[in-house]
Amino acid sequence: MPVYFEFAELPCRQHFVCDRLRATLSTDACGDRWKAAGVATANARWITCKNCRIGARHAGAINANPSPFRAVKICARCHLTASRLIAKHLCISCYNRQREQVVGKNAKGTRPVKLAPLHRRSISYVTGGTLKSMTVERSLDAMELIVAVLRDEACSVQFGWQAQPGARALQQIWETGG
Repeated sequence: MPVYFEFAELPCRQHFVCDRLRATLSTDACGDRWKAAGVATANARWITCKNCRIGARHAGAINANPSPFRAVKICARCHLTASRLIAKHLCISCYNRQREQVVGKNAKGTRPVKLAPLHRRSISYVTGGTLKSMTVERSLDAMELIVAVLRDEACSVQFGWQAQPGARALQQIWETGG
């Protein structure tokens, strides 16, 4: 927890010593650096402030997502950084492999064999106090969805197991005593 103080030359502006930057910053400057780090992923200048909880608090984002994937252009399937993402989800290479599997042939005209079968998957999570779910029609595994959620959500995320609809109905009957 930082110790706050004011300079006589700058009254009414709180400052603190930032251990990450090894510098004295105003709380406003700290919050601005944290905000810039969330959008300027290609600039290494802000990388130190990206996952800082103190910076998030100074920016007014109390429940910010502390994931290192937040606001990074990372492919949800192969977990590599990309210059652009197709449908805000996959890198160009993964999208092309998926397309080959859907069409049933690759560029050579033969059946693709390296990519595992893609299936429809869903994941439920809590963010910002609300229960959300994400469904991807063609995904390789559940990790793909987890990476996508951690990358795209602004608030902190909690994952949990959600029972099948039949099991939930039985639980509801059990709880009501009927």
